[in-house]
Amino acid sequence: MIKNFSGILASMGLVLVLAGCASISVQPGSAVATKTKPQKVYVEAFDTSTAIFKVDRDGAELATFKSDLQAMMTVGITTDLSKRLISSEAARNLTYSNRENAWLIRGEFVRVNQGSRLLRGAIGFGAGGTKLETKVEVYDLSTGDTKPFLTFSTTGGSNAEPGALPSLATDPLSLVIEAAGGAGNVAHGLTEDTNRTAREITAELSDYMYRSGWISEDKWIQPKQASN
Repeated sequence: MIKNFSGILASMGLVLVLAGCASISVQPGSAVATKTKPQKVYVEAFDTSTAIFKVDRDGAELATFKSDLQAMMTVGITTDLSKRLISSEAARNLTYSNRENAWLIRGEFVRVNQGSRLLRGAIGFGAGGTKLETKVEVYDLSTGDTKPFLTFSTTGGSNAEPGALPSLATDPLSLVIEAAGGAGNVAHGLTEDTNRTAREITAELSDYMYRSGWISEDKWIQPKQASN
């Protein structure tokens, strides 16, 4: 009996380890000083035109997939930023001539690989893993400068599928992101990667604000730096 119980614990531990093999990290780019903390952040839809897509869609279905992924990323970033750091909204009919005390986030998808949920759940250890890479630029609208003052990249993915554990609660941010994607048109693994990417973008802006002396340490969110 004890032997069997130990085996069950070992199996559960392995599954939990596999479920944890998922992360997104930040690769710093450039940063220059800005004058003041913004009152708001706008987020443009991330560009998909030059990205490498490895997904099981083409033609019209691929176009819909890209559009849904853009919507998911915008909603993920604006939701997480507004909840944890600063008021944020999608950039609609945005004019740069107003010199508003606000920042603008622009980005592009670099690589999108949906992987295989079956392989992630059954094997793990990198089998069937997703991959989501982006480049991010942040502009200060108050200056009217056409060059970003902050740039960075995000990279990572999911090597194991936590969906095999039905008892795990669903992250509220993932629910918001999935709803923006439209009827599950984007694979679950990429939904989770979008969630983590949004959180790291929030963390990178938080880190910039903290280092600028605009927020206290208890409001600081430390980004997960990519290992060299």
